[in-house]
Amino acid sequence: MKGSGQMASGSTGRPPRRLLLVDDDPNDRGNLKGLLAGSPWDVLEASSGREALAILYCQPVNLVLLDAALEGTECAEMLDAVRQRIRGLPVVVMSAAMTPELRRTWRRRGAMECLAKPVDSRTLSALLFACVPPSGFADS
Repeated sequence: MKGSGQMASGSTGRPPRRLLLVDDDPNDRGNLKGLLAGSPWDVLEASSGREALAILYCQPVNLVLLDAALEGTECAEMLDAVRQRIRGLPVVVMSAAMTPELRRTWRRRGAMECLAKPVDSRTLSALLFACVPPSGFADS
């Protein structure tokens, strides 16, 4: 379990918005975390669904960014677990092979939004803002 643990730059004393990034590829996690550098997001990282659920049960998180290509059915199982146990938590599923059909499938399963990889910083920022407006901060 990894997180920057730092307040966002220019902080007003409120806790940062917390994003849980779940991806089994350390390079992809690093790239996505780099896109969020300097943003108001405190990024927590998990390399598996099991690790992500452990984080979710211990820390308040505003949004989960979940890779669809987790090993086996782990992405679907994680999404189901979040829907059952942490209602209302926005989950964005991302995939390098995102198609309109996959988008519909993930949304039916409970994803708030779907994102095609590779992601650029402008698209990612706009999506995160739409999913969690500035008033949607994590509770301390």
